[in-house]
Amino acid sequence: MNETPTSLRRACALAFGTAWVVLSLQILVCRIVSAKLLNNYAFLIISLTMLGFAFSGVVLSRWLSRWMAEFNQTITSWSALFVISTLGAAWLFYHAPVVVQIVPSRSGFAGNFLATLPFALMWAIPFACSGIILGLLLALPGLASRRIYGADLLGSAWGALSILPAISWAGVEWCLIAICLLQLGMALFLAAPRSRLSRALAVLAMLVAGGASLGFGPWFDMRQSEGTVLNLARTPGTGYVFEHAAWDPIARIEVTRIPPPDPARLGFPLLVGDNPAFLTKFKRIVTQNNFAFTYAVEYDGQRESLAGIDDTIYAAAYQASSVPNPKAAIIGVGGGFDVLTALYFKASEITAVEINSATVKILKETYRDYFGPWVKDPRVNLVTAEGRQYLARSDRRFDVIQLSGVDSYSGTPGAAHVFSESYLYTAEALDMYLQRLTDQGILNLMRLEHNPPREMLRALTTTVAALRRAGATRPADHLILLTAKKENFTAMLVKKTPFTAAEEARVTAWASTNHFFKLAAAPRFKPEAMNFYHGFLSEIDEAHEQAWMTLSPFNIEPATDNQPFFFHFSYWNHLWPRTPLLRTQVPVMEFSLVILAVVIGLAVLATVWLPLRLAGLPADPSFNRLRHGAFFAGTALGYLAIEVALLQKFGLFLGHPNYALSVVLATLLLATGCGALASARLVRSLRGFQSVSYCLSFLILIGQFFVLPLLPSWVGLSFATRCLLVAALVFPLGVLMGIFVATALERMKANGHAAFIPWVWGVNGIFSVLAPVLSVAVSITWGINALLLSAIPLYLVVGACLPAPVPSQSK
Repeated sequence: MNETPTSLRRACALAFGTAWVVLSLQILVCRIVSAKLLNNYAFLIISLTMLGFAFSGVVLSRWLSRWMAEFNQTITSWSALFVISTLGAAWLFYHAPVVVQIVPSRSGFAGNFLATLPFALMWAIPFACSGIILGLLLALPGLASRRIYGADLLGSAWGALSILPAISWAGVEWCLIAICLLQLGMALFLAAPRSRLSRALAVLAMLVAGGASLGFGPWFDMRQSEGTVLNLARTPGTGYVFEHAAWDPIARIEVTRIPPPDPARLGFPLLVGDNPAFLTKFKRIVTQNNFAFTYAVEYDGQRESLAGIDDTIYAAAYQASSVPNPKAAIIGVGGGFDVLTALYFKASEITAVEINSATVKILKETYRDYFGPWVKDPRVNLVTAEGRQYLARSDRRFDVIQLSGVDSYSGTPGAAHVFSESYLYTAEALDMYLQRLTDQGILNLMRLEHNPPREMLRALTTTVAALRRAGATRPADHLILLTAKKENFTAMLVKKTPFTAAEEARVTAWASTNHFFKLAAAPRFKPEAMNFYHGFLSEIDEAHEQAWMTLSPFNIEPATDNQPFFFHFSYWNHLWPRTPLLRTQVPVMEFSLVILAVVIGLAVLATVWLPLRLAGLPADPSFNRLRHGAFFAGTALGYLAIEVALLQKFGLFLGHPNYALSVVLATLLLATGCGALASARLVRSLRGFQSVSYCLSFLILIGQFFVLPLLPSWVGLSFATRCLLVAALVFPLGVLMGIFVATALERMKANGHAAFIPWVWGVNGIFSVLAPVLSVAVSITWGINALLLSAIPLYLVVGACLPAPVPSQSK
């Protein structure tokens, strides 16, 4: 008995709901993986989850007619399997042993990568279940594919809008349970099953969801890697006690009670000093994804209780400053250590900017009794915002700007395929910091350093270039650097005007008595042994500095907003190094991309190409597989290139990566859905399908060369105006992109090729898996501008590939 839905409305509702669930799951999995592994691994794993969509096309090619005849029970069965596989994968991932996240060797890195592969393939299973449901809906005979495809995209847009506030409100784990129940409930309501098997699977899925809800704590008890804060909290006798965790769409923030740190055993004692009385006030630590950390010192509101904080490297700018009662801006608040430092040095105003809303809630609400003495201090203004964007929207000047090791380990939450970018350390960012300093103001930029140095060297080259653009004739006179005596940690002090002899003398005297750090470079300082920082600053002009950078084995050229990969120090030729030094270094980005490309290639061969070859396609010489394959491959690559580029371009402009995800991605998906729904009318209006490619290419060129360069001048507009402006710029692109797949699916049905829809769905899935890898490769090699422009030739090829309608069936 044919159980095809009786109405197009029901099919569109299923497509909308399933796409909503899929987009939400992508973001949730990214957050889960980031909380257990480094965010870089989230990029690796999320990229492979799209393999599930490709595999679904293979499965549909084999059993499409049978499942079409048993539509209701097929939809319910795969929805139930989605719930079981999602919550089952979560349980396995949370409880699985954790591999070491950072390793020094190539073989170790490759081994750890391959150890994460089962997790990637495991998460691909629920995506395959969703892909089968969506592919089946698109192949339904007699129903307009453009309407179903449009509902799919509208559902994805709603997922992008709804999941972020849901994470902040309920947390990732409860959201995961909720979308599972949504998928199952939607299937039972819209495609009520009749067979015992589908009903049994639905009951089993309910039991799994119930088990995850009732046994929430044990089910989502995450096992952490050895040596991390949360692992120590699970180990008896360490003195560490886990207290609280809170999610926001960027990260998970954890609070752990700790014993007083011992400088003799601590990895970075220069962060805490050696004052015994002060060390007893180290009661808690705040971590982000169990990795980045800041100490949360107990403070009673009395300045005297902070004695000892002046011996930490956080105090460097205040020790040098000639300004009494300085006005301070802090980028990245964490547990408030920088704020307490400013309070100790009698700052008159402190603007503390924190991007993580979960951190701000912990400071203001959850732990208000602990943090209240400084959070409620009238001198402190705690702001939830992205630091650089906040400064760009303000015309205030500060005597101290502090960035204490602020990191960005991944891309925006919805674009995990973008790798380790940070807009806090680009050339444009340094220009902004200098503009926001008073004439006597000091920027303190602190970074954990490598051996040999490269992070602070890159920050140094970027700063020197910024000082030259600001009019400094001798940048070395504007810089003082302090380095740890044993481990690798550096603070760079930058001043708009040259450091005076008195300021340098104060810093020199202060550093000379410290047990943990020393002076590495200063205008009048002559080191006993040459170091990298003094060596670079000793060059007298731009030509020598450029030659110095060129001779470096690592990429220490200034990062830019077009290539904001500050933590990317390698080149492609580092994959086959010739020097012993480079053989000991892992070119993480390039190595990851190569390994991932190989893994994806093998996975595609095993799960898509080989099954399609064995199963074969219907014998129909009128179906041009080459042209259809190129069409659906090109749309996958082109769409993602535009999506990733726009997310990056507008993220900084809107002021928060979450806003980029909500506004840009939701608008893009909404517009694509609208374009799909109106595809037939739009193609007629543009007088031919190929004209759509020309219009899209024209809009990209106009945006890249005439609109996007204006964004910095518009940053002062209100948030609502900026959102409307971004939506207005993104919407036309999305509408045009929505025409392509919808028109192709409709034309395939009209030409009698509906049986091939699962095959092209698989091809599109294959290149959706490859697209993140290629997007990252293009971005780190040529920049985000090149990534956006690369969509033009892709869509021009796509426009030329779609076969014309069969004459007898064309209108």
